[in-house]
Amino acid sequence: MNSVNLQALFTILSHLVFVYLAYSALSVVRFDVFFHAHQENKSRILKIFLAIALGYAVSSFLLSVITNLQNVLFSY
Repeated sequence: MNSVNLQALFTILSHLVFVYLAYSALSVVRFDVFFHAHQENKSRILKIFLAIALGYAVSSFLLSVITNLQNVLFSY
């Protein structure tokens, strides 16, 4: 495998791990209090979308920090 394949695999795994962690963290929040009793599916969809957005943002931030650190450390 070349470095482009490894980087893409690492990025995908990072996104998935952080989306899972965000979903786990959001599972303690009761989103159903914002919806009516018959709209449980909408609260689940909201939780999934928030987990995807939060997990992607955190993963992108950490991948950016790692890339910038590599550029600073190995540029000399």
